[in-house]
Amino acid sequence: MAQQVPVLERTVTLTAQDERLDSFLKRLSHEAGCVFSYSASALDVQRSVTYQFNNETTREILETVFEGQVRIKQKGVYVILTPLPKSSREVVISGYVVDEASGEKVESATVYNPVTLRSVTTDQYGYFEYVVKKPTPDDYKLVIKKVDYVDTVIVAQKQSSFQKISIKIDKEKLNNVGESIARPAAKVWAWTKNSVASINLGNVRDTIHRTWQVSFVPFVGTNRKLSGSVTNDWSFNILGGYSAGTNKAEFGGVFNINTGNVKSFQAAGVFNLNGGETKGVQLGGLFNLNIQSASGVQAAGFTNLIMRYAHGAQLAGFLNLAAKHTEGAQVAGFANISRSISGTQVAGFVNVAQHVKGSQIGFLNIADSIRGVPVGFLSFVAKGYHTLELGADEVIPVNISFRTGVRAFYNIISVGMRPEKSDSVTWSFGYGVGTSPRILKKLYLNIEATANQVNKGNVEALNLVNRIYTGLDFQVARKFALYAGPTLSIRVYDTTFNRHPELFTYYTPTIQSEKAYPQDDLATQVWWGFRVGVRFF
Repeated sequence: MAQQVPVLERTVTLTAQDERLDSFLKRLSHEAGCVFSYSASALDVQRSVTYQFNNETTREILETVFEGQVRIKQKGVYVILTPLPKSSREVVISGYVVDEASGEKVESATVYNPVTLRSVTTDQYGYFEYVVKKPTPDDYKLVIKKVDYVDTVIVAQKQSSFQKISIKIDKEKLNNVGESIARPAAKVWAWTKNSVASINLGNVRDTIHRTWQVSFVPFVGTNRKLSGSVTNDWSFNILGGYSAGTNKAEFGGVFNINTGNVKSFQAAGVFNLNGGETKGVQLGGLFNLNIQSASGVQAAGFTNLIMRYAHGAQLAGFLNLAAKHTEGAQVAGFANISRSISGTQVAGFVNVAQHVKGSQIGFLNIADSIRGVPVGFLSFVAKGYHTLELGADEVIPVNISFRTGVRAFYNIISVGMRPEKSDSVTWSFGYGVGTSPRILKKLYLNIEATANQVNKGNVEALNLVNRIYTGLDFQVARKFALYAGPTLSIRVYDTTFNRHPELFTYYTPTIQSEKAYPQDDLATQVWWGFRVGVRFF
């Protein structure tokens, strides 16, 4: 197991008293199980050294003996020692991050410069190496951050140096491991959990502010591998970007991802993904996903998803979803879904909401309760108006109809039949809409428009009876009512078909008007009729 540890990280106990350096290195190589490679002319190996090392790593011993003036590089069991160049064009700050209380090396700590945002992380042995070419005075300041530890700041000497940095536990942060990485949008990079960028997301929990940033892809840009911890006023992503938030505007050629809040304007060629609050205008070529709430206008070519509250308008080519509540409008080519809504849902096919305060407009509307009007081919409101009707009229003596929606506006689906002795039965099916305002406590007015196709046997030709009905509905009991009223019927039928069923059953009203339209092979008949029956539920 010891051989599996890199030679520079193997611990050694060794003492030297006025010993030549080359002799000391020979003993150290034996203890560490490595071979040192160096030029005797380049290093002063004849000088004497006096040290006492107790369970220190090979790297620490070398840094101490050479006083940080030697570059140390490992290749297998070989450790190559070369003098550092005297040029100031490059600075190397390296060292270990250790737990102040236990002395244990701290793995996956973030070490970064707060000005340039260059960053590195400690390896599994707590070691880091921070290299800067053409350094400026700002490059010598480093911040060390680690989940559950107090933030630590060091200022290195203006030369390459080896550091042993102690950090201590922050009791206020303890047991709050990965607070930042736990934010839903940050989990996008869970598969890169061992990368520098992903480690930084967990360590750097307080956000850094920048006026602007430009990135090619996430973590390749002006904010470097700390981009997930930086909030920007202006953000420009050539392909895609990853930030802690945006204050003014963000543009992405393909996508934008923010773990925090986004304000004012955001646009992407394919998608936007935000983990915090979104306020303003959000435009996505394919979809927008907001883990928290969104206020303003959200528009996407395919889908908008808000996992909490939506305030404003959602516009999508296919689907809008607000998991909690919508205050405003949802407009979609196919479907709108919201737990509750105060406003309007307009969809090409279906609207779904538990509680609606406003209106639903779509082919199919579904709600638990509604304070407003659903308008569509079929609306079902669990706490709304739905009745089953058994009735008769002058054409079909046995009709069964289902009404669903709310009393202000409901849909009617009906089927009927005429008992006959012949082999072919006369029957009908139809659709209609209606409204039923209250007149008295148990008395309602019915105003309905219906259209029923009447057939004998198979449906072979147009034979449509359209009706305007105005009647009264008396609620005898909670789930039982009687209804009756006159109808104005307009029949439209195909004159080229000679097998239409007899039009009337037991009562033959007077035809008030009859017209033919030879150019269309159609004719119409108008008469006054009646409807009467009972309703359940």
